[in-house]
Amino acid sequence: MARIRIGVIGCGQIAQIMHLPHLRELHERFELAAVCDVSPGVLRHVGELHGVGARFADYRELLAAPLDAVLVASPDSHGQVVVDALRAGKHVLSEKPLCYTLREADEVIAARRAAGTVCMVAYMKRFDPAVRHALPRIRAMRDLQAIHVTILHPPEAAQTAHHDVRRFADVPEAARRRLRADQDRLMREAVGDFTAAERFLFTDSLISTLVHDVNLLRGLSGDPEDVLFTDAWAEAQSLVSVLRFPAGVRAVLALHFLRDLDRYEERVAYYAPAERISLVFPSPFFRNVPTELVLEGTADGYPYRTSVTASMREAFKEELLHFADCVETGRTPLTTPEEAREDVSLLHRMFRALPRPVGGGRS
Repeated sequence: MARIRIGVIGCGQIAQIMHLPHLRELHERFELAAVCDVSPGVLRHVGELHGVGARFADYRELLAAPLDAVLVASPDSHGQVVVDALRAGKHVLSEKPLCYTLREADEVIAARRAAGTVCMVAYMKRFDPAVRHALPRIRAMRDLQAIHVTILHPPEAAQTAHHDVRRFADVPEAARRRLRADQDRLMREAVGDFTAAERFLFTDSLISTLVHDVNLLRGLSGDPEDVLFTDAWAEAQSLVSVLRFPAGVRAVLALHFLRDLDRYEERVAYYAPAERISLVFPSPFFRNVPTELVLEGTADGYPYRTSVTASMREAFKEELLHFADCVETGRTPLTTPEEAREDVSLLHRMFRALPRPVGGGRS
């Protein structure tokens, strides 16, 4: 079978750490045929490192190239880029967040239906071997009582310093202003006027970080019935939200940016009276570090605690393999834009549950 000719739009941190190396490792499935970035230095470095001659500063020029698919890993909302790629007849794998607004999501869905190509959202946790192993166990739990999601987030530099990530202070000022204006416009469309603290809560805490856990919760447990509570404090560095699921189960999501600590911690835990199941995730910037699945209960009158390493396979690579299978067979991906739309809708509800304004006057 012919390799999938793919272009990468946005060659920053996550592309350099995860996507580009995995595409090179999966050379029997993919041909990395083009790259695009607004930074001339990044574009030159990535093109030379990966032997890609087709380099573009404007993603629309890349979409005119003879490609089968694109991976969208540019910053902020990806809605317009994804729509344009689908209208150009490309298969699309989009990093999160797919978009900021429900309008963008609806436009992506309409474009995908018209194009008839594959559109998949890169929620790598859904392809994690530990998550796949835990899924039937979690769904079989009796008398589920509570779900806790805890993320202790250190500075990204503490998680990425061991990688050779190249950045250059050469993005044209006009491009910077345009990207910031686009972000502001989409955020106002999503939630109205906002303070600087509310910008951080929406773009960094919810849409860029908790979106992964919201999608994971929905994949494991279905949709919550309501958002009961959201609060933020410590200059918006801490956020807690409480969701109500069917049968009265509460999910507590806590995210804390701890700027002076280096160790990342993320745990998704399911609690029932007779058993506990926890997924302990590594930093998303660590390659080939497995997620730990912890099973706790009682057997033959004795308590047990078992730690399971389901596989050493990398979640980011597994999602690329799934994308390739969908492109080659035409089947619907596990993580669709329709699903991403519901994630964005829930994140909007979590944001609106905040006591506002947060952090002073409106922007």
